[in-house]
Amino acid sequence: MDKKEYYELSMEKEWKDDTHRAYVTIESMGERVRLLQEEDVLEVLDGAFDMHVHAFPDPLIDTGWDQVQVTKMATDIGMGGVNFKAHTFPTAATVPFVNMIVEEYAKTHDKKPAHAYGGIVLNYYSGGLSPDSVEMAARLGAKTVWLPSHDSAHHNRIIDDPGTHWIELLDENDKPVPNLYKIFEIVAANNMILDPCHASTKQRFVVIEEAKKVGVKHFMLTHPNWNVTKMTIPQMIEISKLGAYIGIFAYGDIPNFNNPKCDPYYFIECIKQIGAENIFIASDLGTVVNVPPAEGMKLFVRILLATGMDKKTIRKMVVDNPRKLLGLD
Repeated sequence: MDKKEYYELSMEKEWKDDTHRAYVTIESMGERVRLLQEEDVLEVLDGAFDMHVHAFPDPLIDTGWDQVQVTKMATDIGMGGVNFKAHTFPTAATVPFVNMIVEEYAKTHDKKPAHAYGGIVLNYYSGGLSPDSVEMAARLGAKTVWLPSHDSAHHNRIIDDPGTHWIELLDENDKPVPNLYKIFEIVAANNMILDPCHASTKQRFVVIEEAKKVGVKHFMLTHPNWNVTKMTIPQMIEISKLGAYIGIFAYGDIPNFNNPKCDPYYFIECIKQIGAENIFIASDLGTVVNVPPAEGMKLFVRILLATGMDKKTIRKMVVDNPRKLLGLD
């Protein structure tokens, strides 16, 4: 029999390096991780809030669970609440019904109900940069106003669809467009959270600086480590000094089906440099090809515990900081 030569793909540097990383990760955690219990994870998540969750209905997202199911799952593991984001309609209009159903569920199961919060994303579906839409959401009890996501001009520049109909946040002088100032006033008057959402780094800084002048007090940043909204760690540190809480998301920071090309150690470095006091952890899950949001939060906490982070530090990011954003303290 002729001797054949077989090409060894696993010997290429890319795969050798990745194998080394994987085994160093596995072996470095040792006995401490083998003894990590479910109770440890649930202890950290007691009263926690997932500040960015997707659920059915939302035609732009491949959702696997509806808002009631997601809130029930959060209830089952003892979380304090979930904040629903939809690209196409104001979730502030649906969460009152979710809470009625979940409160009854919790009562019959002898549990404390997780509370569903809602808001509005200012895409064209909800009126774009419309002060009237924000006022309506405020009257419904909205907690969060997200500036445009899929209709953001920056978002569409990233995906090479520059067009002329996308929503710009700044004028030619790098000042917020007039309607934004009206929106800032409504957000401030109702003590809501403002999130620049799928904005550029420059837009985020300008929006937050100008909104603060109008009286807005609560800011959070949507997945600044994800491709469309990436920021550097120094930029995140700088913007946190303006009062913005930096979002570290399971969807954008832990490799998954939709977002496989991210370094699972990078978000740990972000926490170290930015400081847990300036960060909130959220799932940004709800897509059918990934784990449900509550399981994503559990996985996130398990990873952080496995790396040696103490429970108090993690709870600051999943309990304390979200409570401040929601005005619960």
